[in-house]
Amino acid sequence: MATTKKKKTAEGPACPEGLTLPRQTREEYVADVLQQIGAFEERLDELEADMESSGWDDIGDFRGQLDDLRMKLKAARSKSEELETVSDPAWPDEQQEMEESLAEMAGSIDDLTSGLSPVLPE
Repeated sequence: MATTKKKKTAEGPACPEGLTLPRQTREEYVADVLQQIGAFEERLDELEADMESSGWDDIGDFRGQLDDLRMKLKAARSKSEELETVSDPAWPDEQQEMEESLAEMAGSIDDLTSGLSPVLPE
């Protein structure tokens, strides 16, 4: 005799009503952004060291990408320091802009890493 199990379906919201998750303060958000920027800077330092030790002569294009990323990180660091003083009505837009900027930089670093992977030591 074969038995079939019915798949349970979720009923209602995943979180009970009235339950609020702790919100991150602006100071905590800025600290997280600065930590992420620091991690990006460390990754770029590693890539640069690997580029230098690779002995590969044709790294000019990659050097330009690396320098552009460093400039973007410097701008993001400056922008993050201004976030704490943003007015409440402007906060959601500024936060969204920072998130998009960080995501773009993460993608650019991944692209640079992929482009360099054939010549960098493992």
